[in-house]
Amino acid sequence: MAPRYLTRIRAAIDEPISGVAMPYGMNEAGIVRAINDVYSYLHAVNRASIEHGYDRLEDFMQPAGFSGMLSHLFVRSVAREFGSSSPGVAVNQYPNGRPDLVPRAFYPNDRILQGEEGVEVKVSRARSGWQGHNPESGWILIVQVEIDTRTEPIFDRFPTAVKRAMIAYLEEEDWTFSGRGSASRRTPTASINLAGRKKLEYGTVYYRND
Repeated sequence: MAPRYLTRIRAAIDEPISGVAMPYGMNEAGIVRAINDVYSYLHAVNRASIEHGYDRLEDFMQPAGFSGMLSHLFVRSVAREFGSSSPGVAVNQYPNGRPDLVPRAFYPNDRILQGEEGVEVKVSRARSGWQGHNPESGWILIVQVEIDTRTEPIFDRFPTAVKRAMIAYLEEEDWTFSGRGSASRRTPTASINLAGRKKLEYGTVYYRND
């Protein structure tokens, strides 16, 4: 019998929440397809890893590294899903450029270090308090995931799943900047405050019911 975490899960097409304003030709059904694209990748890679005697990604990668990989996967899956929309979105080709997704053909070669148009994508296990480096205005897509790293034995752990996806246009006042002290080496961070969280919750485009 295969481990529970190799169970093939899918985001149901009837689970999107309609009526949310989305930019650049994006829509709720496309977000569901992007979620399922990420599920397919994780299932294939974890199955191959187990077959070759290794652990699943969630258990041998550092939490921050796994979350970063998920963010990268979602950026590419969303771009692939809406690449032919009007105007559509593309992966920002500038290394570590912001935002992650840019309007297709809006910037030369889809490259910009820091652009005003586009969608920033953040994958997080947290239910609130999502963070960035600076308070900035723009569209942001939050993908809240559930990653089971506690169930014992590991054989019975659940596959990684998206709990909800939210999108909203946030203003600078929707962030609280924490900064850092002069002697601190901590990276300066900004957190989405209550006003920003309400905008995102209102912009929920997908919610997993179980």
